Order: sequence, then C-alpha cells, then structure tokens
Amino acid sequence: MMNIRYKRMESPHLDAVVKLYIDYYNTYEEGCWTYDKAYKRLHQLMTIEDALCFIQMADHAISGFVMGYFKEFDDLTGYYLEEIVIARQFQGAHLGTHFLNEMEKTVKENGASFIELLSVNDEMHSHFYTKNGYRNAENMIFKCKHFTQ
Repeated sequence: MMNIRYKRMESPHLDAVVKLYIDYYNTYEEGCWTYDKAYKRLHQLMTIEDALCFIQMADHAISGFVMGYFKEFDDLTGYYLEEIVIARQFQGAHLGTHFLNEMEKTVKENGASFIELLSVNDEMHSHFYTKNGYRNAENMIFKCKHFTQ
C-alpha cells in the first residue's frame, strides 16, 4: 500500500514537476514541450497572485501535482484549476481522484465556492471529470483566435 501525502509546492520542487509535466504531455497529449518552455509556464502558475499549488507524494516520489489560483468575483471566490497531472507510472491507481478530492476540500476551506477548469475534449478527460462530479458549464463557451504568421 502506497503512503500518499500532499505538500504545498515550493521552488525546490519545480525541477521535478517540470520533468513530470514534459513526460506526461509529450507522451499522452502529443505535446512538444521543452524544459525551458515548461519551466516558464509552471513558474508563472506557481508565482501568480493567490496561487495554491500542491505536489502529491507516493511513498518518497512525486506522483503528481496540482496548480491553480483563486479568482475574485463580485459575489464569490472561485478556484481556477490550471493543471492536474499524475505521473505515468501512477496512472489508473485513483491518485488523480484522491488528489482532486483533497484539493476541493482545501480550496473550500480557503473560501472558494467553486472550481472551474478547461479540459481536453476527449473521452478520458470527460470520464475523469464526470465521475468526480464536474459538468460542462452551460453559461460559458470557450473562445479563441489564432493568428497567422
């Protein structure tokens, strides 16, 4: 049985988190992340105002991480979940669900009324978030505009 624990993410964790991020996204999401680009993205997320980021430890290894931040609205506070990544060797062991449950409890204790996120639109992600009680927002739609070079 694995010993699972959670720690607030700190700067010394960033190197290991970047490597985990690159391994996950370049393997599962057909990404082309370099160390420098991934480091910049994750450092930005970790240092944003009101960020709340954690690592998940399985025994003595970092098995995953969560990164996000609190957002203020006129009538409530929300938490924007930017990243939740579980290392490849820990996929399928329910560590993502456990981590999400812990994060929900923590952000609620810190004043959040809800969690929002953007997800890849595929069966794996849809199944994961649906089984954890997340649904598609009906009052919002994601928009983007790409620029030609």
